[in-house]
Amino acid sequence: MSRHSFGSPPAFGDANFAAVFGVPSAPEQDPSMLNYRGYALHQAFDLRSRMAISREKPLVGMFYGAFPHPSVARMIGQAGFDYVILDWEHTPYKLIKVIQYAGEGRTAVVVRIPGHDHHFAAWDAGASGVIFPHIQNVEQAKAAISACRFPPVGNRSGPPNAMQFGYNDGAAGGGGVFEVWNRAAIILQIEDEEGADNADAIAALEEVDGLMLGPGDLAFSLGLTFAEIGKDEKWLSCASKVATAAENHSLAYLMPGMGSAQVGLHLQSGVTMTCAANDSMIMAIGLRKELISAHEQLAVWKTSKH
Repeated sequence: MSRHSFGSPPAFGDANFAAVFGVPSAPEQDPSMLNYRGYALHQAFDLRSRMAISREKPLVGMFYGAFPHPSVARMIGQAGFDYVILDWEHTPYKLIKVIQYAGEGRTAVVVRIPGHDHHFAAWDAGASGVIFPHIQNVEQAKAAISACRFPPVGNRSGPPNAMQFGYNDGAAGGGGVFEVWNRAAIILQIEDEEGADNADAIAALEEVDGLMLGPGDLAFSLGLTFAEIGKDEKWLSCASKVATAAENHSLAYLMPGMGSAQVGLHLQSGVTMTCAANDSMIMAIGLRKELISAHEQLAVWKTSKH
């Protein structure tokens, strides 16, 4: 049951109008992310609580990293995913609030930061979770945790302007500075053999909400190619260590994906936060499908003229 009173219009506006153009309705979320959104749309989701039950009810999200533009972000926010990974590691932008506003509280935004010292900008912008890349050992993991939590748990500095008094803290139901930010999730990404070997010790740390496997960089670190991802025995061994560590400590387990065809395989391998789409692949596949369809119709037309 949602604790919020603000409206929730259908994704993509008028459903009948969208259907004319072949846009289907979004599936129902189970459970609805509306139950986990902040007291206002600009506040972080309680993603920690939602991730905590992801082993029973996986989240379906997407990876967003190719087209950093508000119009694209708005469409993604309206699509109905449980969460979106904004890939700040490779594309420097912040579109958190655009997605949260467009989705009316249906879609949480998780930001993968470019380095271990970029977390402040993501948190202060309202991220519901932050992914720290290239975590290899417990020391790095502890440093990430400390940077994300306020004293006495960590050493995060309180930003004086990100939650301005009388504005951001004035949402119905409350939501003070520390309460809001402490609901955001910490996700540690493992991308090499050292990290995989230390995955269980990393997962055992308090305040960690999820582990993420970086399949491409893991392959590169092992001297492999993209074609060998999921096939090479050493890669599979490292991936299994990360998955097992997340399961043993009841953490969420993420793996990025290029499209929905990978979802079933990811779920079978223990992934609890899967990516059903990638914005660059959506664009490439969609444009090519429309082009092929146009040429098929062109061929029919040419035949009818002879």
